[in-house]
Amino acid sequence: MKSQIVASLMPDTRTLSDTELAKVTENMPYFDILELRIDAIPQCDVESVAQMASTLKQLNGDFQLLVTYRTDSQGGEGALDEADYQQLLIDLSSITEIDWLDVEWTPAVNRIDMCRKMIAQGGMIVASYHNFDETPSVDVLKKTYFHLSQMGASHLKIAVMPQSRQDVLVLLQAVSEASEALTQWVTGISMSQLGLITRTAQAAFGGCLTFGALDEAVAPGQVPVKQLAEATKLYDMFDK
Repeated sequence: MKSQIVASLMPDTRTLSDTELAKVTENMPYFDILELRIDAIPQCDVESVAQMASTLKQLNGDFQLLVTYRTDSQGGEGALDEADYQQLLIDLSSITEIDWLDVEWTPAVNRIDMCRKMIAQGGMIVASYHNFDETPSVDVLKKTYFHLSQMGASHLKIAVMPQSRQDVLVLLQAVSEASEALTQWVTGISMSQLGLITRTAQAAFGGCLTFGALDEAVAPGQVPVKQLAEATKLYDMFDK
């Protein structure tokens, strides 16, 4: 299937600026999903996120909205502890303007009960795992996809850091095998410039989402969504 392009927006104030809204509008032809990264928002709460979601949906673009909060332990800027992180996501899951919520998987914390509560309130989940240090083996990555699949999510996303070209191939092999073995949509990203092919060739290996930037990258290796949309056209043949 054709991979969908996700554009990442990471505001650092409690309201969206005219510049940020203009950037979203300008790039609407190039993305399918807008990721609103909320972990840099000061005193982030449900009310401020709900207002942002409403403002974005009033732009009348044909896109879905994914909301992501990354704590500092997850590689983000959020300062919430585990209890407050879980409560925030549960509360956000009832906001109708939000189509998807990202939930980070970690072996140290069981978040399945939280996911069940989110789903019960109508939330749709993208289960994710990030490793900013290395690329685990194919077997470990496949097991990680399995763990993600147990969270009740519709999308399963893994992003890892390559140290070599071989690491990029390892990630792509895991994506290919997981996409055939699991019923959920899978995504696999090899971060940094070394892993750029994983952002442009998701469809060729069974991946469903690829992430780009509206302006400045919010993850290593992100490219502007306009360039990403042009690059992925080559792989549209896999959707034929």
